[in-house]
Amino acid sequence: MKHETQVKTLQTLLALREVGRDQEMLGKVVKLPVNIYTDPAILELEMATVFRNYPMVAGHASHVREAGDYLLSDWDKRPFVVVRGKDGVLRAFLNTCRHRGARLVSGKEEQLKNFVCPFHGWVYGLDGALRSISRAHNFPGVDCDTMGLVELPVLEHGGLVWVHPTPGAKIDIAECLGPMAEDFECFKVDELVPYRKNKVLRKANWKMLIKTYLEGYHVPYLHKDTLVRNFKKGVIAHTEHGQHIRLSAARTNVLDALQTDSKDWKILDYASVYYALFPQAFFIMHPDYVSINSFYPEAPDRTIWTHEMLYRPEAFVGEEGQAALAKRFDYTNDAVFDAEDFAVAEDVQIGLLNGANEYHTLGLEEGLLAIFQQNVERAIASAPPQAKKESSHPVFLHRERPADVMNC
Repeated sequence: MKHETQVKTLQTLLALREVGRDQEMLGKVVKLPVNIYTDPAILELEMATVFRNYPMVAGHASHVREAGDYLLSDWDKRPFVVVRGKDGVLRAFLNTCRHRGARLVSGKEEQLKNFVCPFHGWVYGLDGALRSISRAHNFPGVDCDTMGLVELPVLEHGGLVWVHPTPGAKIDIAECLGPMAEDFECFKVDELVPYRKNKVLRKANWKMLIKTYLEGYHVPYLHKDTLVRNFKKGVIAHTEHGQHIRLSAARTNVLDALQTDSKDWKILDYASVYYALFPQAFFIMHPDYVSINSFYPEAPDRTIWTHEMLYRPEAFVGEEGQAALAKRFDYTNDAVFDAEDFAVAEDVQIGLLNGANEYHTLGLEEGLLAIFQQNVERAIASAPPQAKKESSHPVFLHRERPADVMNC
């Protein structure tokens, strides 16, 4: 985030703090039908559009620095592998042998010299080309040049690796993220190093889980023993570009900014900055560490959740520093995300089936939940007419977007 944007955002947060209100979101109460979290037909459309037509954050670039380094998908429904080639080029492929479809990379490999199929020993180079077929006399007429791995678009930007799940698609980060693209460079996300990654199957809809991050209304209640001390009288400012949302949450000490010259302001000293990177990632920025959360639907009420924490080595030096880092991870991952945010999301998911609510009613401070749902709606609108006709999916929300807002 450029310094001028940090200053403008902090000024907005200070003004919001004076009136005790979040920045206006939709400006109205919105009702969301609960079947968006339970209907298999809706998930089917989301899989065909949301998770097919948009680039996704695959992980941090530190995993693919050197030749042979690789990054593996956490989701079997989109089983890709990203690898740094011997020529230094970053490539992504479906993690599937072209012979009979076996998985090539298990994740246990330290580095890759080639892709070797464990089923029949077919060998592919790190450029995806088929190098050899075991007992090749069994395959007369098979052209190796047409049997390379299926390549996916991949791009590294600002310390993050993006993969598009559709072969032949394009990733234009500048158009996709707009001004947010500069944020990850300004925050020097590429200098972070991995600490620990957690992967869990949660019993809730993927949208339900993401939406727990998109409002601060719950903080004084759900997080009364954890986060509330850091966000007393907290307010939120936000901005959008395409389907992506950036929100900044004022911390308890935000008024301290008034005691210093704005030219010295650093937003992370006074606020936490969050990014809902459509469709499946939620990026949480702190001064000395970040959290990358991703959500992958397995069923309407089942979601793979991954959380990777990365940190700045200079902030956690020696045994004492590493002990502090471990404590930070346990607090963030276990106490806040797991035991509070997602535990209540699972309770809500169970409650969807008892018939008490046909709709969820969102107040003014929960408008970003509706905006996120609108972004899902727009993605689903690209489904073939026949698919939409066969689904029970309704059109939920309508909101005009500013003319200068671009979709990915």
